[in-house]
Amino acid sequence: MQKTATTPSKILDLTAAAFLLVAFLTGIAGALQTPTLSIFLADELKAHPIMVGFFFTGSAIMGILVSQFLARHSDKQGDRKLLILLCCLFGVLACTLFAWNRNYFILLSTGVLLSSFASTANPQMFALAREYADRTGRETVMFSTFLRAQISLAWVIGPPLAYELAMGFSFKVMYLTAAIAFVVCGLIVWLFLPSIQRNIPVVTQPVEILPSIHRKRDTRLLFVVCSMMWAANNLYMINMPLFIIDELHLTDKLAGEMIGI
Repeated sequence: MQKTATTPSKILDLTAAAFLLVAFLTGIAGALQTPTLSIFLADELKAHPIMVGFFFTGSAIMGILVSQFLARHSDKQGDRKLLILLCCLFGVLACTLFAWNRNYFILLSTGVLLSSFASTANPQMFALAREYADRTGRETVMFSTFLRAQISLAWVIGPPLAYELAMGFSFKVMYLTAAIAFVVCGLIVWLFLPSIQRNIPVVTQPVEILPSIHRKRDTRLLFVVCSMMWAANNLYMINMPLFIIDELHLTDKLAGEMIGI
């Protein structure tokens, strides 16, 4: 009797641990690729600085379009677990393409598209974790905080590891390592994460919400502030490694350590 009583608790703890591990692995996969991308484009593809900037711009635009499309699709229908699995598969394909291909335009088109789908695994995982916490009576805010802590930890470990793999071995090894992270993540999602079917409420009469003038102004200000914040962060992420390695002629490991810190 005692064994039967503790079984559901063990299952819940295993599922929660799986969520934490998926958050860490998706964070590691992203932290391996993003910090070294400008170096990869400049050294491996011999891309002009304008082409490097255009690559990041295309990635951002494609990421917005793909994330909005998948968010709308997942909110209306379908199982998020299956969607996360597909995103992990796209991540494996994207990393494999970056590992073996050195054509700028193929990476800009196919590679960016696959990477955009792969990056959506993280927000979809958060949405599934929120639904899981609501179903099981867990504290949603605290559970999401633990998940974000795993991603923060991944971004402390990932950048130094990325430069160690890319500069110590090769970019091929680094991207294949990220692909392995996506494979392990997909297996954990398939085996341990729950499938939660959502009941979409039927709205009989639309409710019209008229935002106040102050709310519109606050929304615009928030949009401007967030845009400026992420622009500054991306400028740092793109230019800092090139500045340290090419201009200051310091060790490449220092760039990874600074991004991790």
